[in-house]
Amino acid sequence: MIESIAGSVIPQDVSNHMSLFYAYHNPMAKAVVDSASKFARESQTEALVLNTVSTLAAGSFNTLKQSRADSSESEQLCVFVLVTCCVLYDWISTDGISSPRSTIDIKAVTAVVSGYELVENTSADNVLQANFRPRR
Repeated sequence: MIESIAGSVIPQDVSNHMSLFYAYHNPMAKAVVDSASKFARESQTEALVLNTVSTLAAGSFNTLKQSRADSSESEQLCVFVLVTCCVLYDWISTDGISSPRSTIDIKAVTAVVSGYELVENTSADNVLQANFRPRR
């Protein structure tokens, strides 16, 4: 019995990584943000990645603002894409999304998404605030 338990114990280094992963308030978002940030940094394509993210955000923003989604599912998808793009932009950009140099108007985005719920009755604007980097 003891031998079978010993064989299923998680090594300390794996346990530490798991602890850090689950301690983050949104592990999936952290994994995506970390991967995208690493890619942008290592490939030295930060400006291109930020341009792509802001273009995706603009498409979703305009669809929501002009009420052009053809279904509630499409509208919800636009909210998810917009929020995700804003969080990615904030973490990848050295200045952050609140900078005057940002190509995403975060105040306008917050106004557009404020009426939508994303996860477990959490409003989209609260999800945005919870996932932004601390002020620089």
